[in-house]
Amino acid sequence: MSERPEQFKHIPLRLTKTDFARPGRPPRRSERSHANRENAGGHGGRLKSSVSSVISDWKNTLEKRQQEGMPDIPNVPSFLLQVDPKSFDADALKGFGIEVILELENGYILGASVDAELTKLQEKIEKFISEEHGGGKVAEIWEILEGKFERLEYILSPDLLARWDQILDDHIYIVDISIACVGLNSKFSDYPRQQENETPERYARKIARWTDRRDQTLQEWERLQLDRENDFEDFVRKLDGTLILLGDHDDRSHLALLPDSFSSRIEISGKGLKDLVANYPYVFEVSEPDQIAEPLTDRTIATSDQSSFTLDPPPPLAPKVCIIDSGIQESHRFLRVAVDNNNSRSWVPNETDQKVDRVSGGGHGTRVAGAVLYPQGVPRTGRQTAIGWLQNARVLEKDCKFPAKLYIPEVLNDIVDFYHSQTGTRIFNHSINSSAPCRRTYMSAWAAEIDYLAWQKDILFIVSAGNLPTVRLPGLSITRKALTEYFEEGYAYPDFLLKDSSRIANPAQSFQALTVGSIAHCTYNRPPTTSVALQDYPSAFSCTGYGIWDSIKPEVVEYGGDLVKDEGNPPSFSTPADVCPELVRTTIGGAPAVAADNIGTSFAAPKVTHIAAALASNFPQESCLLYKALIVQSARLPAWTNDEPDLSSAIRMMGYGLPNLERALGNAPNRVTLITNGDSLIQARQAHIYQVIIPEELKSPAEAFDILIEITLSYKAEPRRTRRNKRKYLSTWLHWECSQKEESPDRFLARVLEKYEASEDQEDGSGLFDWTLGQQKNHSRRVKDTSRGAGTIQKDWAVVKSFDLRDTFCIAVVAHKGWNNDLTAQVPYALAVSFEIINSEIAIYSSFVQAQASLQIQQQIQV
Repeated sequence: MSERPEQFKHIPLRLTKTDFARPGRPPRRSERSHANRENAGGHGGRLKSSVSSVISDWKNTLEKRQQEGMPDIPNVPSFLLQVDPKSFDADALKGFGIEVILELENGYILGASVDAELTKLQEKIEKFISEEHGGGKVAEIWEILEGKFERLEYILSPDLLARWDQILDDHIYIVDISIACVGLNSKFSDYPRQQENETPERYARKIARWTDRRDQTLQEWERLQLDRENDFEDFVRKLDGTLILLGDHDDRSHLALLPDSFSSRIEISGKGLKDLVANYPYVFEVSEPDQIAEPLTDRTIATSDQSSFTLDPPPPLAPKVCIIDSGIQESHRFLRVAVDNNNSRSWVPNETDQKVDRVSGGGHGTRVAGAVLYPQGVPRTGRQTAIGWLQNARVLEKDCKFPAKLYIPEVLNDIVDFYHSQTGTRIFNHSINSSAPCRRTYMSAWAAEIDYLAWQKDILFIVSAGNLPTVRLPGLSITRKALTEYFEEGYAYPDFLLKDSSRIANPAQSFQALTVGSIAHCTYNRPPTTSVALQDYPSAFSCTGYGIWDSIKPEVVEYGGDLVKDEGNPPSFSTPADVCPELVRTTIGGAPAVAADNIGTSFAAPKVTHIAAALASNFPQESCLLYKALIVQSARLPAWTNDEPDLSSAIRMMGYGLPNLERALGNAPNRVTLITNGDSLIQARQAHIYQVIIPEELKSPAEAFDILIEITLSYKAEPRRTRRNKRKYLSTWLHWECSQKEESPDRFLARVLEKYEASEDQEDGSGLFDWTLGQQKNHSRRVKDTSRGAGTIQKDWAVVKSFDLRDTFCIAVVAHKGWNNDLTAQVPYALAVSFEIINSEIAIYSSFVQAQASLQIQQQIQV
């Protein structure tokens, strides 16, 4: 087990100031909205015509359904509209009698009218044309789209959309359906603000009334969700479809529930599917079940099995790591003492008593479990204490695929509920990916379930980025290309890794999971064959970023192997032992216990899980947000990137780089890390200021040390799947920034709050450090089209001269309102700040400790 150096512990960060931003001005309308206002008759007339078409089309649809004997459907027409993305809040559509089913980028919204005649909308348009009070917002409704095809584009997955015309009426299909269930009360009313000269008693009564309304809204959402579930199930059955159930679970187990939606897997005819997609008003996503990418190789390479190494069991209270995979060979001599046998379970239908990894060629889950314990390979001699307890949650069949009747979002909820609730498990390794690139416009049910579970509980999901296939196999998504196809088309390595078809695979886009890609651990050169990648370069098969809404994904990488190619055109690929990581494998049939015979991001992810388990072992009372922050904080891009003038491609392929166990756990004489401890909670419109005192000896003009500054913010918030917008998907979103030269904590706090409304993607460039990424895209000289602020893990780094440091500098964590109007709602975060002397053994740790101690004394005196 890894232990941090006790003499170089992380130092607590000191929260010195906090305050709230004042309410800002309403956002300004776009020029198009102003033009609409000036031409009320023309704009209103166009909208009236569109509304008439929507009503007419809906009536025709109902009449046709009745003639064909189709089942009744909610009398709720749905349609697409576009609003002013700058000034129009989608939730304001409730004033028009329109429920938001799906909010998209650029102001596009899929809405459903609770009134088939769209009465309220028509009344508002008439008031707008007549310039009466109550119609002004109509100028910000730019367009109502009448066609059905545009709706299909937003609802259907790319593969299903491409073959929609080929759907046969009498053929049976299995699809995943997502249903919105927020209703007109899509959010709480704004939290009341105290007016000038308002007495505390009167303000308290306002808050009490608001709290009652909020609680009523929550109850309404719950009732609406149950009503929508029953209505949807009834409608599917009337179409002769069936909802696929998992085993003998309770009657709601087939649904993956989120606060604003639910999703389910159904079996239905092509005719019924077409009807559901075209006419059921609350559906916002339809996709075929994810096809799981199989292991890249399938063979056995004999490895010497003469080992005197002994694995000792972990301490009883050691952290638990749940392996959600194809099962584990629990009797394996290199695993068995670390397996929590009492809590092994299988979620594979009809095989709930079979927990062994039976994937051919050495297993999959067994390899993953071994990589958690042995990230650098299995020792040949000596003994070692296991880093934690391995828990076996089997979800894949022996062909390494999901069973058709296993709906993974539902199963993940069941797994987390079982392991976290009953055994206190907080770390989950999920080395399973779809064979297709993730969609970048909205979060899938699979990824959103991970986000929601991470929000609800103090847990960390570590997921693999996904693998590119070497050749095109039957069933491969049209959106994913194989390596041979890239080479046939003339793409060179690593250019093809930056193509959309090489994007990370579902669920790697999850905002609140830690996603891991792969790099090569060696360079292979035995003409006529050579490795595709050089040592420490991205593996040829590793899927890359960006993630959803340009978030940095994967965040980190580990050694997962590489491919060797010959000189053919296109080349043939192989995986000799030299380019494969050494992994534990199943011994079924007398095969070796350890071999270097497989590659993939599946085996890179558990190596990062090892670091998470070490952090949980050393900091058992800290949150998983801090574990994630310290892993990313410890990561560095490979040395070859130092000579790259533009880091954009490197960050897309490798995120923040390769994490380091020693840096995550502790420090060194020339390195110091300051961290937040415990739960740090923040509300929307609030800023927290952390102050760091710089030791005197670092500020001398005579000295010229290069100091690497690194800052990582890790947070989580409640997701909403029906919001396909990076600032509306989360209930609250955060960013961090640094103080300027000679700026006191008070002045820094005031400046942050003054520019609060404009701080989303703006940076004035006069800060203390020249950040590598920056808060704003294209702010950095070395990184284009990338910023640190899109995701829930935000890291940046800079190199400064020691004499440029001042007595103190501050970091602000700023919270912004997402979809949640409850400004009292809090979200947790963790913050890490590091200083390291580059290329020098000059000690700074002790002086930093003493300097921060003086800050604590000052704060105590002020109190």
